Amino acid sequence: FGFNKAKDPGSLLCRHYYEVRQLRRSLGLIAEQGVKPGRSLEVGCGFGRLSPYIAEHFEHHTAVDINAWAVSEASQFYPEISFSVASATELPFPDHSFDVVITWTVLQHIPNSLIGKALSEIKRIANPKSLIILCEATLSAGTPEKSWQHTHDRFPEFYAEAFSPRKLIVSEFIAELDRISSLGSPGRLMVFGPAE
Repeated sequence: FGFNKAKDPGSLLCRHYYEVRQLRRSLGLIAEQGVKPGRSLEVGCGFGRLSPYIAEHFEHHTAVDINAWAVSEASQFYPEISFSVASATELPFPDHSFDVVITWTVLQHIPNSLIGKALSEIKRIANPKSLIILCEATLSAGTPEKSWQHTHDRFPEFYAEAFSPRKLIVSEFIAELDRISSLGSPGRLMVFGPAE
């Protein structure tokens, strides 16, 4: 089933649609926070699994990934979305280009030596009144590494400090997936809004 291991297609679809529901709920904060629904950027889009669900909320959606093959496939599946190859540590966009920046279970895979650069790039290309939406593993943050956990789990406070002076307006573990799917939760949903 691609990058996710699943015992059957039903488990994979269950997780996918639950994640889409959580993502749409986060994107519902756009109007509530007074953010313009103009341009969005998805960092780490992979094969574009979530891209159309993000694009439906914006006038223009751009999605990037470091994997050229995945980007090529995504471009064929969703030709109405602008896909390109780029690293989170070197985003090829001018400062303050996007009204919302989304990254979903991507930053947790970036090594500690590069995460600061990736977060700086996200902050740079997000306009000051934008939302930054993350879903990242945090459950094992600060504990010794185990063979099953992500290598680079980070506390929500780590992201809050990196995106300061933005405020953390949502921070919740997506726990329901542990009950309905064998795949477990994708992590913690975090939404950073404009500074007051």
